[in-house]
Amino acid sequence: MNPERQNPPAVARAVRVLVVEDMGMFRAFLEKWLAGLPRFALAGSAASAEEGLHLLETSRPDVLIVDLHLPGIHGLEFVRAARQLRPQVRALVLSSQVDPLTLTRVRESGVEGYIEKDAAPTQLEQALDEVAAGRRFYSSRFTEIMSREAAKPLALGKILSRREQEVLTHVLGGRSSREIGDLLGLSPRTVEFHRSNLMAKLGAANATELVAQAQQRGLH
Repeated sequence: MNPERQNPPAVARAVRVLVVEDMGMFRAFLEKWLAGLPRFALAGSAASAEEGLHLLETSRPDVLIVDLHLPGIHGLEFVRAARQLRPQVRALVLSSQVDPLTLTRVRESGVEGYIEKDAAPTQLEQALDEVAAGRRFYSSRFTEIMSREAAKPLALGKILSRREQEVLTHVLGGRSSREIGDLLGLSPRTVEFHRSNLMAKLGAANATELVAQAQQRGLH
């Protein structure tokens, strides 16, 4: 009698990761780092949001590692566009910025993870593990700053709408109303409406004072 045939154990599929990072040296580090993690596979690597969206359909990633401040399309706007093409994809955002406006936008965007670029590789691996496993990961610094903001009666997340936060981010980047409108899919008149609301809420009489008021709150 022939011995029973044993089915080979199933091999877990590697989690496919798409890296979107405009800094060549840091992108190369992420590619090499991922190559050393057996449970993950590099699905693709892009230097811009536009390139990342082009790669998205062919690379079929499970997780995105995204630089927050990409040239042209902002990292959070890239994640939003990516989810229209691939709704199940999860996102881990990397950034050097930890000001309240940036972190409020990250939290309200619904991305699954956030970690600073100067974090140790072991912390980055933990963040990627958590996000890939269907959980959320926000750095301890992120959590601490958001907790302090929540205690403020006039925290930006409480007085500014999500769209106003987006517009303010681009105003601080020195972009004109037309440029902001092109990036956000809004008319210049609508952007000016949001600018007016921002000035009223932050007590600014003009664009210069708006930037000054934002900088007084630690925004850059």
